[in-house]
Amino acid sequence: MAIFPPSTEAQGTSSLKNRILPGSKTLNENRPAHRTYPYGGTLVLGVANHPQIINPILTQSSVSATLMELVFDSLVKINSKGDIIPGLAQLWDISEDGLVYTFHLKEGVLFHDGVELTAEDIKFTYEQINNIENNSPCRSNTELVEQWKVVDKKTLQLILKEPFVPILFKLIRGIVPKHLLEGENLNEVSFNYRPIGTGPFKFKNWNKETNQIELEANPHYFQGRPYLDRVVVKVYSDNVKLWAALMRHEVNLMHFIKQEDYSVIEHDPAFRAYAVPSSMYYAMVYNLKDSIWHDQQLRQAIAHGIDIEEIISALPRFEGIKSIGPFHPESPGYNHEVQPFEYDPVKAKMMLMHRGWQDMEQDARTGESGIRKKEGRELEMGMLVDERNDTYKRIAQIIRQQLAEIGVKAVILLYKDEKELTQEYLDQHKPQVWLRQFYGLGFDPYEAIGSWYSLSSEFAKFGNYKNEEIDRLFELGNSTKDANKQADIFKEIHTIIYGDQPACFLFFPAGYFAINSNFKNTDEYFHMFMPAYSIKDWYVSEN
Repeated sequence: MAIFPPSTEAQGTSSLKNRILPGSKTLNENRPAHRTYPYGGTLVLGVANHPQIINPILTQSSVSATLMELVFDSLVKINSKGDIIPGLAQLWDISEDGLVYTFHLKEGVLFHDGVELTAEDIKFTYEQINNIENNSPCRSNTELVEQWKVVDKKTLQLILKEPFVPILFKLIRGIVPKHLLEGENLNEVSFNYRPIGTGPFKFKNWNKETNQIELEANPHYFQGRPYLDRVVVKVYSDNVKLWAALMRHEVNLMHFIKQEDYSVIEHDPAFRAYAVPSSMYYAMVYNLKDSIWHDQQLRQAIAHGIDIEEIISALPRFEGIKSIGPFHPESPGYNHEVQPFEYDPVKAKMMLMHRGWQDMEQDARTGESGIRKKEGRELEMGMLVDERNDTYKRIAQIIRQQLAEIGVKAVILLYKDEKELTQEYLDQHKPQVWLRQFYGLGFDPYEAIGSWYSLSSEFAKFGNYKNEEIDRLFELGNSTKDANKQADIFKEIHTIIYGDQPACFLFFPAGYFAINSNFKNTDEYFHMFMPAYSIKDWYVSEN
Protein backbone atom coordinates (compact mmCIF):
# COMPACT_ATOMS: atom_id res chain seq x y z
CA MET A 1 0.00 0.00 0.00
CA ALA A 2 1.35 3.41 -0.92
CA ILE A 3 1.54 5.75 2.04
CA PHE A 4 2.12 9.35 1.14
CA PRO A 5 4.05 11.91 3.18
CA PRO A 6 2.38 14.45 5.48
CA SER A 7 1.04 17.51 3.75
CA THR A 8 -1.20 20.50 4.26
CA GLU A 9 -2.24 20.68 0.66
CA ALA A 10 -5.62 22.03 -0.15
CA GLN A 11 -8.79 20.37 -1.41
CA GLY A 12 -10.76 21.61 -4.42
CA THR A 13 -14.30 22.19 -5.45
CA SER A 14 -13.77 22.31 -9.21
CA SER A 15 -15.57 19.97 -11.60
CA LEU A 16 -13.35 17.19 -12.90
CA LYS A 17 -15.22 16.42 -16.09
CA ASN A 18 -12.97 15.90 -19.11
CA ARG A 19 -9.82 15.81 -17.01
CA ILE A 20 -7.88 14.61 -20.05
CA LEU A 21 -9.00 16.33 -23.22
CA PRO A 22 -9.66 13.68 -25.91
CA GLY A 23 -7.66 13.12 -29.10
CA SER A 24 -4.87 15.40 -30.31
CA LYS A 25 -4.34 18.37 -28.07
CA THR A 26 -4.32 21.92 -29.37
CA LEU A 27 -3.07 25.13 -27.88
CA ASN A 28 -4.91 26.58 -24.89
CA GLU A 29 -2.64 28.97 -23.06
CA ASN A 30 -5.02 29.98 -20.24
CA ARG A 31 -3.76 33.51 -20.90
CA PRO A 32 -5.80 36.73 -20.59
CA ALA A 33 -7.37 37.62 -23.93
CA HIS A 34 -5.66 41.00 -23.98
CA ARG A 35 -2.41 42.47 -22.70
CA THR A 36 -3.58 45.82 -21.40
CA TYR A 37 -2.70 45.11 -17.78
CA PRO A 38 0.11 47.19 -16.30
CA TYR A 39 3.62 45.80 -16.04
CA GLY A 40 5.68 46.17 -12.90
CA GLY A 41 5.58 45.36 -9.21
CA THR A 42 7.00 42.71 -6.90
CA LEU A 43 5.21 39.78 -5.33
CA VAL A 44 6.66 38.85 -1.93
CA LEU A 45 5.78 35.34 -0.82
CA GLY A 46 6.32 34.70 2.88
CA VAL A 47 7.07 31.18 4.12
CA ALA A 48 7.96 29.55 7.43
CA ASN A 49 9.91 26.65 5.96
CA HIS A 50 13.32 26.80 4.34
CA PRO A 51 13.52 26.33 0.58
CA GLN A 52 15.19 23.25 -0.84
CA ILE A 53 17.23 22.98 -4.00
CA ILE A 54 15.38 24.04 -7.15
CA ASN A 55 15.73 21.13 -9.55
CA PRO A 56 12.66 19.38 -11.07
CA ILE A 57 14.50 16.05 -11.16
CA LEU A 58 15.26 16.10 -7.43
CA THR A 59 12.80 18.47 -5.74
CA GLN A 60 9.23 17.69 -4.76
CA SER A 61 8.22 19.80 -1.75
CA SER A 62 8.60 23.09 0.14
CA VAL A 63 8.35 26.51 -1.47
CA SER A 64 10.87 25.27 -4.03
CA ALA A 65 8.06 23.28 -5.68
CA THR A 66 6.19 26.54 -6.30
CA LEU A 67 9.30 28.26 -7.62
CA MET A 68 9.96 25.41 -10.04
CA GLU A 69 6.73 26.18 -11.90
CA LEU A 70 7.91 29.76 -12.38
CA VAL A 71 11.48 28.94 -13.45
CA PHE A 72 10.72 25.83 -15.54
CA ASP A 73 8.06 24.73 -18.00
CA SER A 74 6.75 21.19 -18.30
CA LEU A 75 5.87 19.21 -21.41
CA VAL A 76 2.20 19.33 -20.40
CA LYS A 77 0.60 20.95 -17.38
CA ILE A 78 -2.57 20.87 -15.34
CA ASN A 79 -4.98 23.76 -14.85
CA SER A 80 -7.07 24.61 -11.81
CA LYS A 81 -9.92 22.39 -13.05
CA GLY A 82 -7.70 19.33 -13.25
CA ASP A 83 -7.50 19.30 -17.06
CA ILE A 84 -4.29 18.45 -18.90
CA ILE A 85 -3.35 21.38 -21.17
CA PRO A 86 -0.33 22.10 -23.38
CA GLY A 87 2.94 23.21 -21.88
CA LEU A 88 6.07 23.01 -23.99
CA ALA A 89 4.17 20.63 -26.26
CA GLN A 90 1.88 22.49 -28.62
CA LEU A 91 -0.07 19.32 -29.43
CA TRP A 92 0.29 15.56 -29.30
CA ASP A 93 -1.13 12.42 -30.84
CA ILE A 94 -1.79 9.03 -29.27
CA SER A 95 -1.55 5.81 -31.25
CA GLU A 96 -4.56 3.52 -31.51
CA ASP A 97 -2.96 0.96 -29.19
CA GLY A 98 -2.19 3.63 -26.58
CA LEU A 99 1.53 2.84 -26.58
CA VAL A 100 3.01 5.75 -28.57
CA TYR A 101 2.59 9.44 -27.72
CA THR A 102 4.01 11.85 -30.31
CA PHE A 103 4.67 15.36 -28.97
CA HIS A 104 5.15 18.42 -31.19
CA LEU A 105 7.03 21.16 -29.37
CA LYS A 106 6.40 24.87 -29.58
CA GLU A 107 8.73 27.05 -31.61
CA GLY A 108 10.79 29.88 -30.18
CA VAL A 109 11.22 28.51 -26.66
CA LEU A 110 14.54 29.59 -25.13
CA PHE A 111 16.28 28.69 -21.91
CA HIS A 112 17.18 31.66 -19.75
CA ASP A 113 20.76 31.52 -21.07
CA GLY A 114 19.49 32.00 -24.63
CA VAL A 115 19.88 28.40 -25.83
CA GLU A 116 16.91 27.00 -27.75
CA LEU A 117 14.92 24.16 -26.18
CA THR A 118 14.78 20.99 -28.30
CA ALA A 119 13.41 17.46 -28.04
CA GLU A 120 16.80 16.38 -26.70
CA ASP A 121 16.17 18.38 -23.51
CA ILE A 122 12.84 16.62 -22.96
CA LYS A 123 14.40 13.19 -23.47
CA PHE A 124 17.35 14.05 -21.20
CA THR A 125 15.11 15.25 -18.36
CA TYR A 126 12.95 12.14 -18.18
CA GLU A 127 15.93 9.82 -18.56
CA GLN A 128 17.60 11.55 -15.62
CA ILE A 129 14.43 11.10 -13.56
CA ASN A 130 14.56 7.41 -14.38
CA ASN A 131 18.30 7.13 -13.59
CA ILE A 132 18.51 5.26 -10.29
CA GLU A 133 21.75 7.07 -9.37
CA ASN A 134 19.89 10.39 -9.14
CA ASN A 135 17.43 9.02 -6.55
CA SER A 136 14.61 11.14 -8.01
CA PRO A 137 11.38 11.15 -5.94
CA CYS A 138 9.51 11.00 -9.27
CA ARG A 139 11.24 7.88 -10.57
CA SER A 140 8.14 5.71 -10.11
CA ASN A 141 6.45 7.94 -12.72
CA THR A 142 8.71 6.44 -15.41
CA GLU A 143 8.22 2.75 -14.63
CA LEU A 144 6.02 2.11 -17.68
CA VAL A 145 8.24 4.05 -20.10
CA GLU A 146 9.95 1.84 -22.66
CA GLN A 147 11.77 4.59 -24.54
CA TRP A 148 11.95 8.28 -25.36
CA LYS A 149 12.70 8.68 -29.07
CA VAL A 150 13.76 11.96 -30.68
CA VAL A 151 12.17 12.21 -34.14
CA ASP A 152 13.55 15.64 -34.97
CA LYS A 153 14.44 18.89 -33.25
CA LYS A 154 10.84 19.69 -32.30
CA THR A 155 9.24 16.24 -32.26
CA LEU A 156 9.69 13.30 -29.93
CA GLN A 157 7.87 10.12 -29.04
CA LEU A 158 7.11 8.45 -25.75
CA ILE A 159 6.85 4.69 -26.12
CA LEU A 160 5.17 2.78 -23.27
CA LYS A 161 5.60 -0.84 -22.21
CA GLU A 162 1.83 -1.14 -21.90
CA PRO A 163 -1.13 1.25 -22.24
CA PHE A 164 -1.46 3.63 -19.30
CA VAL A 165 -4.17 6.24 -19.68
CA PRO A 166 -2.99 8.70 -16.96
CA ILE A 167 0.62 8.84 -18.24
CA LEU A 168 0.21 12.52 -19.15
CA PHE A 169 -0.25 13.37 -15.48
CA LYS A 170 3.10 11.69 -14.79
CA LEU A 171 4.81 14.05 -17.24
CA ILE A 172 4.13 17.21 -15.25
CA ARG A 173 7.76 17.95 -14.37
CA GLY A 174 9.92 20.92 -15.31
CA ILE A 175 12.33 20.42 -18.22
CA VAL A 176 16.02 21.05 -17.55
CA PRO A 177 18.76 22.03 -20.07
CA LYS A 178 20.79 19.09 -21.35
CA HIS A 179 23.65 21.35 -22.40
CA LEU A 180 24.24 22.40 -18.77
CA LEU A 181 23.63 19.15 -16.88
CA GLU A 182 24.82 16.34 -19.15
CA GLY A 183 27.60 14.39 -17.41
CA GLU A 184 27.14 16.24 -14.10
CA ASN A 185 26.41 14.81 -10.65
CA LEU A 186 22.91 16.20 -10.22
CA ASN A 187 23.01 15.99 -6.44
CA GLU A 188 26.06 18.26 -6.25
CA VAL A 189 25.81 20.57 -9.24
CA SER A 190 25.64 24.34 -8.59
CA PHE A 191 22.61 24.45 -10.91
CA ASN A 192 20.49 23.36 -7.92
CA TYR A 193 21.02 26.80 -6.38
CA ARG A 194 21.16 28.80 -9.61
CA PRO A 195 18.57 27.08 -11.82
CA ILE A 196 18.06 27.84 -15.51
CA GLY A 197 14.81 26.91 -17.19
CA THR A 198 12.47 28.22 -19.86
CA GLY A 199 9.81 29.59 -17.48
CA PRO A 200 8.24 33.04 -17.14
CA PHE A 201 10.66 34.06 -14.38
CA LYS A 202 14.45 33.81 -14.26
CA PHE A 203 16.51 33.05 -11.18
CA LYS A 204 18.36 36.14 -9.94
CA ASN A 205 19.67 35.59 -6.42
CA TRP A 206 19.62 33.29 -3.36
CA ASN A 207 20.87 34.89 -0.13
CA LYS A 208 22.30 31.97 1.81
CA GLU A 209 22.23 33.87 5.13
CA THR A 210 18.55 34.84 5.02
CA ASN A 211 17.40 32.18 2.52
CA GLN A 212 15.70 34.96 0.56
CA ILE A 213 15.25 34.03 -3.10
CA GLU A 214 14.62 36.49 -5.90
CA LEU A 215 13.28 35.82 -9.39
CA GLU A 216 12.90 38.37 -12.17
CA ALA A 217 10.62 38.52 -15.19
CA ASN A 218 11.81 36.68 -18.30
CA PRO A 219 11.50 39.28 -21.11
CA HIS A 220 11.87 36.57 -23.78
CA TYR A 221 9.21 34.20 -22.47
CA PHE A 222 7.45 32.51 -25.38
CA GLN A 223 3.98 33.42 -24.05
CA GLY A 224 4.99 37.02 -23.42
CA ARG A 225 6.77 38.37 -20.37
CA PRO A 226 4.83 38.16 -17.08
CA TYR A 227 3.26 41.34 -15.78
CA LEU A 228 5.17 41.31 -12.49
CA ASP A 229 8.81 42.39 -12.47
CA ARG A 230 9.91 40.19 -9.60
CA VAL A 231 8.91 37.38 -7.27
CA VAL A 232 10.67 37.32 -3.90
CA VAL A 233 10.54 34.60 -1.24
CA LYS A 234 11.12 35.68 2.38
CA VAL A 235 11.64 33.09 5.10
CA TYR A 236 10.41 33.55 8.69
CA SER A 237 11.17 31.45 11.74
CA ASP A 238 7.51 30.59 12.42
CA ASN A 239 3.95 31.33 11.32
CA VAL A 240 3.40 33.91 14.06
CA LYS A 241 6.18 36.12 12.69
CA LEU A 242 5.01 35.45 9.15
CA TRP A 243 1.45 36.52 10.00
CA ALA A 244 2.77 39.74 11.55
CA ALA A 245 4.75 40.40 8.36
CA LEU A 246 1.58 39.97 6.30
CA MET A 247 -0.25 42.47 8.52
CA ARG A 248 2.59 44.94 8.01
CA HIS A 249 2.38 44.36 4.24
CA GLU A 250 5.97 43.18 4.38
CA VAL A 251 4.81 40.12 2.46
CA ASN A 252 1.95 39.95 -0.04
CA LEU A 253 1.10 36.26 -0.09
CA MET A 254 0.88 33.73 2.75
CA HIS A 255 -0.08 30.06 2.57
CA PHE A 256 -1.86 28.11 5.31
CA ILE A 257 -2.92 30.81 7.73
CA LYS A 258 -4.86 29.85 10.85
CA GLN A 259 -8.62 29.61 10.74
CA GLU A 260 -9.02 32.42 13.27
CA ASP A 261 -6.67 34.63 11.23
CA TYR A 262 -8.67 33.84 8.12
CA SER A 263 -11.78 35.08 9.95
CA VAL A 264 -9.96 38.32 10.79
CA ILE A 265 -9.13 39.24 7.19
CA GLU A 266 -11.96 37.49 5.33
CA HIS A 267 -13.83 40.79 4.94
CA ASP A 268 -10.83 43.13 5.13
CA PRO A 269 -10.62 45.09 1.83
CA ALA A 270 -6.81 45.17 2.12
CA PHE A 271 -6.68 41.41 1.51
CA ARG A 272 -8.36 38.64 -0.38
CA ALA A 273 -8.70 35.46 1.65
CA TYR A 274 -9.27 32.02 0.16
CA ALA A 275 -10.41 28.74 1.73
CA VAL A 276 -9.03 26.00 -0.50
CA PRO A 277 -10.15 22.41 0.14
CA SER A 278 -7.49 19.69 0.05
CA SER A 279 -6.92 16.80 -2.33
CA MET A 280 -5.59 14.69 0.54
CA TYR A 281 -7.40 13.15 3.49
CA TYR A 282 -6.46 12.00 6.97
CA ALA A 283 -6.93 8.33 7.79
CA MET A 284 -5.77 5.67 10.24
CA VAL A 285 -4.48 2.77 8.18
CA TYR A 286 -4.68 -0.60 9.93
CA ASN A 287 -1.95 -3.20 10.16
CA LEU A 288 -4.02 -6.11 8.87
CA LYS A 289 -1.41 -8.65 9.93
CA ASP A 290 -2.33 -7.91 13.52
CA SER A 291 -4.25 -10.80 15.07
CA ILE A 292 -6.99 -8.47 16.38
CA TRP A 293 -7.42 -5.80 13.73
CA HIS A 294 -7.66 -8.13 10.74
CA ASP A 295 -11.32 -8.44 11.82
CA GLN A 296 -13.35 -6.34 9.34
CA GLN A 297 -16.36 -5.93 11.65
CA LEU A 298 -14.08 -4.69 14.40
CA ARG A 299 -12.76 -2.01 12.07
CA GLN A 300 -16.32 -1.07 11.11
CA ALA A 301 -17.16 -0.68 14.80
CA ILE A 302 -14.30 1.78 15.18
CA ALA A 303 -15.70 3.81 12.26
CA HIS A 304 -18.95 4.17 14.23
CA GLY A 305 -17.04 5.10 17.37
CA ILE A 306 -15.12 8.10 16.01
CA ASP A 307 -16.78 11.51 15.84
CA ILE A 308 -15.13 13.15 12.83
CA GLU A 309 -17.04 16.42 13.25
CA GLU A 310 -15.58 16.82 16.74
CA ILE A 311 -12.07 16.30 15.35
CA ILE A 312 -12.52 18.91 12.62
CA SER A 313 -13.96 21.50 15.01
CA ALA A 314 -11.05 21.02 17.41
CA LEU A 315 -8.37 21.86 14.83
CA PRO A 316 -7.38 25.54 14.77
CA ARG A 317 -6.14 25.76 11.17
CA PHE A 318 -8.67 23.79 9.19
CA GLU A 319 -12.22 23.28 8.25
CA GLY A 320 -12.92 20.03 6.49
CA ILE A 321 -15.34 17.59 4.90
CA LYS A 322 -15.83 14.01 6.00
CA SER A 323 -13.94 11.39 4.02
CA ILE A 324 -16.16 8.53 2.87
CA GLY A 325 -13.62 6.17 1.38
CA PRO A 326 -10.53 6.70 -0.74
CA PHE A 327 -11.88 9.23 -3.26
CA HIS A 328 -12.36 12.96 -3.10
CA PRO A 329 -16.04 13.96 -3.58
CA GLU A 330 -15.04 15.83 -6.77
CA SER A 331 -13.14 12.90 -8.28
CA PRO A 332 -14.48 10.66 -11.05
CA GLY A 333 -14.18 7.65 -8.74
CA TYR A 334 -16.44 8.95 -5.99
CA ASN A 335 -19.59 6.87 -5.56
CA HIS A 336 -22.37 9.00 -4.11
CA GLU A 337 -24.39 5.89 -3.28
CA VAL A 338 -21.89 4.77 -0.65
CA GLN A 339 -23.40 5.36 2.80
CA PRO A 340 -21.04 6.62 5.52
CA PHE A 341 -20.45 4.92 8.85
CA GLU A 342 -22.16 7.54 10.98
CA TYR A 343 -20.94 8.36 14.48
CA ASP A 344 -22.93 6.05 16.76
CA PRO A 345 -21.04 5.01 19.91
CA VAL A 346 -23.94 2.81 21.09
CA LYS A 347 -23.84 0.84 17.86
CA ALA A 348 -20.03 0.66 18.10
CA LYS A 349 -20.29 -0.85 21.59
CA MET A 350 -22.87 -3.40 20.45
CA MET A 351 -20.70 -4.45 17.51
CA LEU A 352 -17.67 -4.86 19.78
CA MET A 353 -19.70 -6.94 22.22
CA HIS A 354 -20.95 -9.18 19.40
CA ARG A 355 -17.34 -9.79 18.39
CA GLY A 356 -16.65 -11.08 21.90
CA TRP A 357 -15.09 -7.96 23.40
CA GLN A 358 -16.76 -7.67 26.79
CA ASP A 359 -17.29 -4.33 28.50
CA MET A 360 -15.49 -3.95 31.81
CA GLU A 361 -17.20 -2.34 34.78
CA GLN A 362 -16.96 1.39 35.20
CA ASP A 363 -14.24 2.64 37.57
CA ALA A 364 -16.07 3.99 40.60
CA ARG A 365 -13.26 6.41 41.45
CA THR A 366 -12.63 7.99 38.04
CA GLY A 367 -15.98 7.34 36.38
CA GLU A 368 -14.22 5.98 33.30
CA SER A 369 -15.30 2.81 31.55
CA GLY A 370 -12.82 0.02 31.57
CA ILE A 371 -11.01 -1.38 28.56
CA ARG A 372 -12.78 -4.23 26.81
CA LYS A 373 -11.26 -7.69 27.04
CA LYS A 374 -11.50 -10.95 25.15
CA GLU A 375 -9.93 -14.13 26.47
CA GLY A 376 -7.98 -12.04 28.96
CA ARG A 377 -6.55 -9.69 26.31
CA GLU A 378 -7.28 -5.95 26.31
CA LEU A 379 -8.60 -4.29 23.14
CA GLU A 380 -5.63 -2.07 22.42
CA MET A 381 -4.68 0.08 19.44
CA GLY A 382 -1.06 1.26 19.11
CA MET A 383 -1.11 4.34 16.88
CA LEU A 384 1.94 5.64 14.98
CA VAL A 385 1.95 9.45 15.01
CA ASP A 386 4.51 11.87 13.56
CA GLU A 387 5.51 14.06 16.51
CA ARG A 388 6.74 16.81 14.16
CA ASN A 389 3.17 17.53 13.08
CA ASP A 390 0.89 19.25 15.61
CA THR A 391 -2.22 18.43 13.58
CA TYR A 392 -1.50 14.71 13.70
CA LYS A 393 -0.89 14.86 17.44
CA ARG A 394 -4.12 16.75 18.09
CA ILE A 395 -6.14 14.30 15.96
CA ALA A 396 -4.56 11.36 17.79
CA GLN A 397 -5.40 12.82 21.21
CA ILE A 398 -9.06 13.29 20.28
CA ILE A 399 -9.31 9.80 18.82
CA ARG A 400 -7.78 8.36 21.96
CA GLN A 401 -10.48 10.04 24.07
CA GLN A 402 -13.28 8.89 21.76
CA LEU A 403 -12.06 5.30 21.65
CA ALA A 404 -11.81 5.21 25.45
CA GLU A 405 -15.55 5.93 25.58
CA ILE A 406 -16.31 2.69 23.73
CA GLY A 407 -13.74 0.66 25.68
CA VAL A 408 -10.75 0.72 23.32
CA LYS A 409 -7.31 1.59 24.66
CA ALA A 410 -5.37 3.77 22.19
CA VAL A 411 -1.63 4.09 22.80
CA ILE A 412 0.13 6.86 20.87
CA LEU A 413 3.56 5.87 19.49
CA LEU A 414 5.44 9.01 18.50
CA TYR A 415 8.24 9.00 15.94
CA LYS A 416 10.43 11.81 14.57
CA ASP A 417 11.34 10.45 11.17
CA GLU A 418 9.95 7.72 8.96
CA LYS A 419 13.47 6.31 8.77
CA GLU A 420 12.96 5.22 12.38
CA LEU A 421 10.17 2.88 11.31
CA THR A 422 12.42 -0.05 10.53
CA GLN A 423 11.19 -3.64 10.60
CA GLU A 424 12.96 -4.00 13.95
CA TYR A 425 10.98 -1.04 15.33
CA LEU A 426 7.69 -2.44 14.01
CA ASP A 427 8.43 -5.88 15.45
CA GLN A 428 9.24 -4.38 18.84
CA HIS A 429 6.35 -1.90 19.20
CA LYS A 430 3.75 -3.77 17.10
CA PRO A 431 1.66 -0.72 16.05
CA GLN A 432 -1.87 -1.52 14.89
CA VAL A 433 -2.61 1.72 13.01
CA TRP A 434 -0.72 4.57 11.38
CA LEU A 435 -2.25 8.06 11.26
CA ARG A 436 -1.33 9.48 7.86
CA GLN A 437 -2.55 11.41 4.84
CA PHE A 438 -3.53 9.84 1.54
CA TYR A 439 -4.33 11.16 -1.90
CA GLY A 440 -8.07 11.34 -2.53
CA LEU A 441 -7.36 13.05 -5.82
CA GLY A 442 -4.01 13.89 -7.34
CA PHE A 443 -2.56 15.03 -10.63
CA ASP A 444 -3.02 11.41 -11.66
CA PRO A 445 -6.58 10.07 -11.07
CA TYR A 446 -5.07 6.71 -10.14
CA GLU A 447 -3.17 8.05 -7.15
CA ALA A 448 -6.21 7.60 -4.93
CA ILE A 449 -6.46 3.95 -5.95
CA GLY A 450 -2.74 3.24 -5.84
CA SER A 451 -2.70 3.46 -2.06
CA TRP A 452 -4.92 0.36 -1.94
CA TYR A 453 -3.41 -1.62 -4.80
CA SER A 454 -1.51 -4.54 -3.29
CA LEU A 455 1.29 -4.48 -5.89
CA SER A 456 2.10 -0.82 -5.37
CA SER A 457 5.85 -0.25 -5.27
CA GLU A 458 5.59 2.96 -3.24
CA PHE A 459 7.01 3.40 0.26
CA ALA A 460 5.70 1.66 3.34
CA LYS A 461 3.22 -1.14 2.73
CA PHE A 462 2.39 -0.92 6.41
CA GLY A 463 -1.24 -1.96 6.17
CA ASN A 464 -0.73 -5.15 4.15
CA TYR A 465 -4.14 -4.66 2.53
CA LYS A 466 -4.80 -7.07 -0.30
CA ASN A 467 -8.09 -7.54 -2.08
CA GLU A 468 -7.87 -9.49 -5.32
CA GLU A 469 -10.99 -7.82 -6.70
CA ILE A 470 -9.50 -4.35 -6.07
CA ASP A 471 -6.32 -5.43 -7.87
CA ARG A 472 -8.33 -6.75 -10.83
CA LEU A 473 -10.40 -3.58 -11.08
CA PHE A 474 -7.32 -1.37 -10.73
CA GLU A 475 -5.64 -3.12 -13.65
CA LEU A 476 -8.84 -3.03 -15.68
CA GLY A 477 -9.24 0.69 -15.10
CA ASN A 478 -5.58 1.19 -15.97
CA SER A 479 -6.14 -0.10 -19.49
CA THR A 480 -9.63 1.30 -20.12
CA LYS A 481 -9.68 4.38 -22.35
CA ASP A 482 -13.39 5.18 -22.06
CA ALA A 483 -13.80 7.80 -19.32
CA ASN A 484 -17.31 6.68 -18.38
CA LYS A 485 -16.25 3.06 -18.02
CA GLN A 486 -13.28 4.14 -15.91
CA ALA A 487 -15.59 6.12 -13.63
CA ASP A 488 -17.81 3.07 -13.15
CA ILE A 489 -14.78 0.95 -12.28
CA PHE A 490 -13.59 3.56 -9.78
CA LYS A 491 -17.02 3.68 -8.15
CA GLU A 492 -16.99 -0.07 -7.70
CA ILE A 493 -13.54 0.19 -6.12
CA HIS A 494 -14.85 2.91 -3.81
CA THR A 495 -17.69 0.69 -2.61
CA ILE A 496 -15.44 -2.28 -1.86
CA ILE A 497 -12.68 -0.35 -0.09
CA TYR A 498 -15.00 1.63 2.15
CA GLY A 499 -16.80 -1.56 3.17
CA ASP A 500 -13.50 -3.31 3.89
CA GLN A 501 -12.30 -0.39 6.05
CA PRO A 502 -8.55 -1.08 5.60
CA ALA A 503 -8.30 2.36 7.16
CA CYS A 504 -10.56 4.49 9.28
CA PHE A 505 -11.24 7.32 6.83
CA LEU A 506 -11.41 10.70 8.57
CA PHE A 507 -11.62 13.97 6.62
CA PHE A 508 -10.30 16.26 3.90
CA PRO A 509 -8.93 19.47 5.45
CA ALA A 510 -9.24 22.93 3.94
CA GLY A 511 -6.28 25.33 3.98
CA TYR A 512 -6.49 29.10 4.24
CA PHE A 513 -4.58 31.59 2.11
CA ALA A 514 -4.31 35.36 1.95
CA ILE A 515 -2.99 37.81 -0.61
CA ASN A 516 -2.80 41.58 -0.71
CA SER A 517 -5.82 42.88 -2.63
CA ASN A 518 -3.63 45.06 -4.88
CA PHE A 519 -2.76 41.88 -6.80
CA LYS A 520 -5.26 41.00 -9.50
CA ASN A 521 -6.01 37.95 -11.70
CA THR A 522 -5.21 35.65 -8.79
CA ASP A 523 -8.32 33.43 -8.64
CA GLU A 524 -6.92 30.78 -11.01
CA TYR A 525 -4.22 29.92 -8.47
CA PHE A 526 -6.41 29.29 -5.44
CA HIS A 527 -7.90 25.93 -6.36
CA MET A 528 -7.10 22.34 -5.45
CA PHE A 529 -4.25 21.97 -7.95
CA MET A 530 -2.85 25.48 -7.28
CA PRO A 531 -1.12 25.99 -10.66
CA ALA A 532 1.79 28.20 -9.63
CA TYR A 533 2.61 29.00 -13.26
CA SER A 534 -0.57 31.12 -13.29
CA ILE A 535 1.35 33.74 -11.27
CA LYS A 536 2.69 34.85 -14.65
CA ASP A 537 -0.74 36.42 -15.24
CA TRP A 538 -0.93 38.32 -11.94
CA TYR A 539 -0.55 42.07 -12.00
CA VAL A 540 -0.58 44.93 -9.51
CA SER A 541 -3.50 47.32 -9.68
CA GLU A 542 -2.54 50.90 -10.47
CA ASN A 543 -5.08 51.94 -7.86
